Amino acid sequence: MGGKPLKEEGKKAESGFPFDYMLPKAYRLPLKTELKRLKKNGQIFQAKFFGLLLLRSDSVKDVSRFAVIVSNKVEKKAVKRNKIRRLITEALWSLRPEIKNGMEGVFLVKKTITKATLKEIKNEIENLFKRTKLFLN
Repeated sequence: MGGKPLKEEGKKAESGFPFDYMLPKAYRLPLKTELKRLKKNGQIFQAKFFGLLLLRSDSVKDVSRFAVIVSNKVEKKAVKRNKIRRLITEALWSLRPEIKNGMEGVFLVKKTITKATLKEIKNEIENLFKRTKLFLN
């Protein structure tokens, strides 16, 4: 299951996601190389379901890149951790046109997210992005 868009225009994956569960590579933040820099220089904003470690990017100006970290402490089973990751990614993808370019962020998920729906997660991300002035308007 890669992040490649589906071939036919307008067709969506089973989940309603325009691609198979992953953000396209251009929108993904490589954590192995970037997490230390974000922790050192970034600013953290707290929400009900997650914290957002945020930094204005020097290297990538044409898109905003994000990553999601779901700890074993949040959910023991990998299947459920992956589902949480996919829900956040789907909510992010739907908000993508409204997000300012040149930002890098890491979602640090809290335990409270385990019972949340996609709609609740999307609303929480919208509220957080409004607070951090991450939207274009």
